[in-house]
Amino acid sequence: MLTIKFLTTLIPEEKYEEVCRKSIYNMQDAANALQWNLYEGLCKNYYQNIEILNVLPIGSFPQYYKDAFIKKEKFNLGINIGFCNIKLIRKQILSNQIYKSLLESFKNINEGILFVYTASAVFMEAVNNLKKKKPKIKVCVIIADLPEMNNLSSEKSIIQKIYEKYLANKAYKNMKCIDYYVLLTKYMADYLKIEKPFCVIEGIATKVEKFETKKDSKFENQKVIMYTGTLHKKFGILNLIKAFQKIEKDNYKLIICGIGDSEKEIKKASKLDNRIKFLGQLPRNEILKLQSKATVLVNPRQNNEEFTKYSFPSKTLEYLSSGIPVIAYKLDGIPDEYEKYLCYMKDDFIETFTKKIIEICELDYEKWKEIGDKGKEFVLTQKNSVVQTKKIVDLLERTNNKNIIY
Repeated sequence: MLTIKFLTTLIPEEKYEEVCRKSIYNMQDAANALQWNLYEGLCKNYYQNIEILNVLPIGSFPQYYKDAFIKKEKFNLGINIGFCNIKLIRKQILSNQIYKSLLESFKNINEGILFVYTASAVFMEAVNNLKKKKPKIKVCVIIADLPEMNNLSSEKSIIQKIYEKYLANKAYKNMKCIDYYVLLTKYMADYLKIEKPFCVIEGIATKVEKFETKKDSKFENQKVIMYTGTLHKKFGILNLIKAFQKIEKDNYKLIICGIGDSEKEIKKASKLDNRIKFLGQLPRNEILKLQSKATVLVNPRQNNEEFTKYSFPSKTLEYLSSGIPVIAYKLDGIPDEYEKYLCYMKDDFIETFTKKIIEICELDYEKWKEIGDKGKEFVLTQKNSVVQTKKIVDLLERTNNKNIIY
């Protein structure tokens, strides 16, 4: 049987409550969901269980997490790698801990496949060192965010920007160990100047629980506009608030969930307009349940920043999976095939945004439901875990072909 491992930054189900309890400020739920979907799809396509080598996606002690040391421990699908979590120290030694765990996992095994989620400096250094010892191990990296674009907050200090630039350069230096790339947009390949085989998958559709969706009578009474995700100014959340404030209807409500650098402005707006509800960061299951009750889901990110070429918003697939109509801008990173299922805005004016919200919210129930159902069917049948990861498996099986998008 082919030896396959997966180096991840996910949260095992049995650790989720503990990690949530000990985390201060931020939980990486979107990345966690994507990795579990990737794992599920790869296991199904390879018809075998894949061992997980995992680094818990937590912040450093004491600022963002309550534990200074993370112990190595087994869980049902693999191991959590142990490491020192003290700020300014952990990144210096974490790479070596990962390398040791990889080497131990591939002990007496010279050939196989190592899937890697993210191209972080820490991961790339560890994997590059493994490749020197085990050159026949094929390495496939899934890049959800470019190394220098994984933190788009506008509140970074100069020192933080310099440090992130250093880490990005370190990641790129060690990428020579990669045999295959999985990208979220086609533009990533040009940016990275990839000369190895690669494929493009935008992400994976969300498995939706059987939540009760909005009924006809309820639809007529209250209009709920909802945004869930990162609340950075660059993502357009303040434009959503401005557009909503121009709606002079008491039965309209705006719900915002998440964390980011625009929280102060959002809280201020919610105090001035009681129709705006800011709920902060909520558990993923609660988010999905709230989405299923909305009238429209909104992604206010405009196509006016360089990073939009190199990212596919995970909320696009999550939103569409809910069966609720989705308002968005056409971003460079979103393939044209999504145009049939997203309610795009034709320009960046706030007035256009306002009109689009009202237009979708005031649709008759049957038309509104048709839009949501079409989007849901599209992503659940064509963007599910098995379909998307088959592109990755096909890529690896065609080792003689390079620079081809499958």
